[in-house]
This record gives sequence, C-alpha cells and structure tokens, in this order.
Amino acid sequence: MLTTQRRRLRGATLLELIVTVSIVGILMAIGVPQLGDWVRRNSVGSAAEIIQNGLRQAEAEAIRRNQRVEFLLTNDAPSQDSIKTLTAAANGANWASRVLDADFAPLSDITLAYVNVFRMKDVSADVAIQGPANVVFSGNGRVFDIKGAPITEYQIFRVSRPGADRAMCVFVTPGGGIRTCDPAITSGKPFACLPLVSAEKCPKP
Repeated sequence: MLTTQRRRLRGATLLELIVTVSIVGILMAIGVPQLGDWVRRNSVGSAAEIIQNGLRQAEAEAIRRNQRVEFLLTNDAPSQDSIKTLTAAANGANWASRVLDADFAPLSDITLAYVNVFRMKDVSADVAIQGPANVVFSGNGRVFDIKGAPITEYQIFRVSRPGADRAMCVFVTPGGGIRTCDPAITSGKPFACLPLVSAEKCPKP
C-alpha cells in the first residue's frame, strides 16, 4: 500500500522534463513568428478601418452641420486644442477632421471646429499612410480640395507596415463614397481594389 502511494507521488524524471521543455521550445519557435506576422497583418487592417471610419465621420458631420469638414493627414500631434493649427501633410503619420468656414479655414471657435483626431501610433508606431494631405466634404456630401475645386478622381489612402505581407487602401469617390479594398484580392471579388483602383495606385506589399 505504501509503495503504491510513493509511486503515485513520484515527480517527473529529468528525461521527462527535457522532453517537455524541448517540445515547448519547438512549438514556440514555430508559433512566435507566425504570431508576429498575424499581429502585423491585423494592425494594417485595423489602421485602414480607423481611417475609413474617420472619413465617414467627417462626411456625416459635414452633412449634419451643413458645413464644410476637412479630413487631413498631419505629422503634428493632433488634439482638440491644436485642431486649428494642425498642418496638413501628404503621407502624414496621423489624421484629424475639422469644420471649415466659407474661406476654407478652420472655424475660430475650437469647440465648433473640432470633429475628431487620431494618432496612428495607437495602432502601431510603424504603420505608414500614403495619401493626399486632405479632402473636404461639403454639406451635401460632395468632395472638394482645400481650395474649393471639385475632386474629379479617387482620393486614395494606402496603409502598410514594414514586414507585413498585407496592404489596404481606403478611397473616396468624387461623389463622397468611401470604401476599403485589398489589392491582393482577385478583381471583381468583394473587397477587391480592381477594377475600381488600379494596382499602380494601390500596389501590393
């Protein structure tokens, strides 16, 4: 009886520990790189969705307020306090949206000018955006440049990340349509960029 109890209480042998640690090491060696790839891919999709939502909010606010609303990329650190002084920059690292007056300048009242801001480092420090410095939505949802000229071709924001095997594009049509697409998907399928957006304007990674 006592011998049986001792056998049940016996710990793992050194050989069993070595085998277990080896198996765990192999699984980690296989799984960790794949997890890193998944995180990079997912961050690209998340960033594209955030830009799409920011554009849609800017358009909705323009229609709701019946005023011009600018969606801009910027390398500044956007906030409500800085909403009037943000400098629009093509391929900027962050984005913001603000209400404009009749001269296409931010409203003088900060609380009225502010719509939304986002710092892309909240998704990932190395997410990159390639796109126009800004687009302006009118009160009827039409799209203009910052000088008030109607937009005649798609405005494309391409999102990528170093080391990721995925890129996404968010585009705005002259009529105010906003959509996200994946250049890796075959033409004609849901979420495919082609044929609406060419491979030259939204290339794969």
